[in-house]
Amino acid sequence: MPRARVPRQYFEGADLEDEDDSDSGDKSEPSPARGPLGRTTRCASRLETTSHRRIAAKLRSTIDFMALQGLDVATLLYYLTWNLDDEEDEQLDPDDRDNLFTHTSNLGVIKYARTALTHYDKLPQILENLRCPPREHGRGIRSQGARGAMDAWSLDNVKMLVSKDLHALSAMMTCPTSNLTEEHLLSINLVDSVREARALAPTLWDLLLSATCTPRQLKKNTYKDPSEVIFIIMCQLSFSRSSKRCKYQQLMSIYFKSCGVSGKAADTLYLWKICMSQSWIYGTLEQIGDRNHQDMLHDIHVLSLPISGGHDNLNLGFKTYEQRSDNKSHFDSGCAATIYTFAHPTCVAPDAKAFQQQWHEGAKNPITSLDILDAEIRGAERLYQENKRIVLKILMMSTEFAFATYTQRTHSVFVGPPPVLQLPIGREHATRQYMLKTVHKEEASLDGNDKCMKEWFLQMRLDDTETRKSLALNKVIPWIGDQLTVCRLRTLKKLRSWDLNWWDRMEVILELFGWFHAQIYQEHSIIKQHYTTTKGMGLKHAFDELERKGLGSPSVQGNYHQTAREALKHVTMAHVQDLWQLVGDVQDLTELRAKTPEDLDAIAAKIVTDYASTNALTKLDTLPREEQDDLFKNAVMYCRDGLDYWNFDDAMLSGDVGRMELLLPRLLYRYHGGGNCKYTIEILELFQSILREKDAFLAYDMVQEHNIRDIKYTFMVLGPFATWEYIHKISGSIPTQRKVKDHVEANFNHFRRGKSHTTPEAEKDIKNLQAAYKNAKVHVHLPGRHLQVADRAKDFIALGSDQPKLDATIKRWVENRTSSRATTEDWEVEPPVCSITDPENHTHGGTQGLNSSAGQQ
Repeated sequence: MPRARVPRQYFEGADLEDEDDSDSGDKSEPSPARGPLGRTTRCASRLETTSHRRIAAKLRSTIDFMALQGLDVATLLYYLTWNLDDEEDEQLDPDDRDNLFTHTSNLGVIKYARTALTHYDKLPQILENLRCPPREHGRGIRSQGARGAMDAWSLDNVKMLVSKDLHALSAMMTCPTSNLTEEHLLSINLVDSVREARALAPTLWDLLLSATCTPRQLKKNTYKDPSEVIFIIMCQLSFSRSSKRCKYQQLMSIYFKSCGVSGKAADTLYLWKICMSQSWIYGTLEQIGDRNHQDMLHDIHVLSLPISGGHDNLNLGFKTYEQRSDNKSHFDSGCAATIYTFAHPTCVAPDAKAFQQQWHEGAKNPITSLDILDAEIRGAERLYQENKRIVLKILMMSTEFAFATYTQRTHSVFVGPPPVLQLPIGREHATRQYMLKTVHKEEASLDGNDKCMKEWFLQMRLDDTETRKSLALNKVIPWIGDQLTVCRLRTLKKLRSWDLNWWDRMEVILELFGWFHAQIYQEHSIIKQHYTTTKGMGLKHAFDELERKGLGSPSVQGNYHQTAREALKHVTMAHVQDLWQLVGDVQDLTELRAKTPEDLDAIAAKIVTDYASTNALTKLDTLPREEQDDLFKNAVMYCRDGLDYWNFDDAMLSGDVGRMELLLPRLLYRYHGGGNCKYTIEILELFQSILREKDAFLAYDMVQEHNIRDIKYTFMVLGPFATWEYIHKISGSIPTQRKVKDHVEANFNHFRRGKSHTTPEAEKDIKNLQAAYKNAKVHVHLPGRHLQVADRAKDFIALGSDQPKLDATIKRWVENRTSSRATTEDWEVEPPVCSITDPENHTHGGTQGLNSSAGQQ
């Protein structure tokens, strides 16, 4: 049917070519001066100057006329709003313009009038008045208006728009519920997802925004952002509509599990549609663990990447809520292992043949005390520069000096020397970590370590003769553990030193101690050496002054390491800040801002040379007894040891393995002089490798023990349903849990808090301790100030560097060390393969292996 036309007179000058109807899908609003709105605009303009009494009379006349026509306002609006059938609309001749109005279709006129109404700028006010009629306060009768009908219509309309928005979100929320991968979880960027959701569902977003905060809050708050809250609600709504729309619930499920959320809490969160169910979490973690295990096998067997590994004891307490004779609370031990693969091309696995050749040559030429002394002399100048840098750093950290506003803060004096040999840094150099399946076996004994190593090789699919032969003849696997683990592995290699081939002799393993535990025992040694008594102004006095509890009894559990590390650094800072005032001849560190960088460098050099060095202690020991000052000597000795500890800690954190190597002689002297024979042997073994077998391994073998410690404690499984079988299944997912945890916190909490707790201000504690040192004049030499023997600290470095005693220790170490091994390569005899889960079939290794191989020899 042709479009109906109306005469110009009807709209008083309306343009026929611009006339249109909202029914036809017109997207542009008609011009107020032309088209259907022309008459409405002019009528409204004239009525603005008309009194309301005359307007009321016009309305009355119109309503009376409508009554004569059998209509009223309600029926007029009903039929005007698309409730008329237009099939009876007449076919008009477009050329008959003279009588166009007479022959115009009635429906055409109605359409144009309706268009004027729908595009009227005061239509919202009309609707609002219909919903809530205006009324002066306290006068007239309260009219309900059309509130009920319009609220119901508005609600239906909002429901339709919300449903449309939720449907638009389905694509970004949908995710398969199985075969979840680590790459998929880490690819979810919550910031981009929030932006995408806001664009796809604008109505729902605006609705939730108005619900989460008031307009006043939106205007006033500059920090709080409700976007994340709105996004989580949208995820809940979408997941409630379809269980397949669970992309973000899956991510949050792994995050909650990595944070230690209990099973009941997970089920509650699932009811709220915030995460997946507990059963889904358990199944997915097992799938992720299996997938990670396959990725590890791909790195080892397909890509042939260099690998290293390590294992440690895992002690768990299992609590039973309903005890029976076979179901009681108990403490149990297991073993957890991690494999590291190195994908960067510069990481090359140690060559097995070169390693064996270097070992045999080095075994014939063990190190001596002179070799260690020579290493100390070579590194002394560089360590002096590093200690001077630390003294300057302590000054820069002081709030009184205010280094950030120091005029010459860019001077080269404050930069310090470059690293000696720093490990490469960057994502491309990061190791890939794969955790093997945890097993229910102790590893404290020789037999336990033997069974554990066989289980790890089975999990790595190194269980057939050809694979073992290829690996043993071409690569060496560095294996990291604490001192006990390394000692057990070294003993196993000694017992098997005359077995048939490289694999049976365990020559494929290069055992290395973990630096994390070495640092802990360094802390134990310093505390043991300088604890003394309160009168001696040693660490006991410092710990009491700082109110640090529990440091008098050395431990490797809990947060002892963190507390001891922080306390030792604070004591060192108090000593050095007092020395800055003394040597700089100032009453306050603020006065040092007036000095040039060259002057500060000279003061730092004097502090290290005269108040924190072995040479200074030697000069004090040469004085007659009546001129000696025991308290001053204690302070000099601690400053030397405190700076060395700070130096070692800084080298570990920065990955400067060259500086760690320079500190090895001092570590050896400390362990030897302090009576720690176990770590004395470990440092001697490392010296032997560096000085006699230096081509046998690369720097990346120095992996810190704290990674295994993180695996043992951060993701420990607790609760009545925790079993070794469950721990065995999900162990491989722990690296992924750690990554997801960091990923989610980086997305959601990036502006709220970091990975660690806020460090309390330590300046006040350090100042109080410094004031105590200043009042006691511990850094001023007062001849004749003597202390009791219990108040005087022993010099572990001097005791440990005593050449006759050190030579005797090295001699005992060489006698107990494996000095020769078999060189045969007989791969015809297949050794019995047994799993750790089948200890009854374990017949190979230990003294039995030694006896059988000795007989063959």
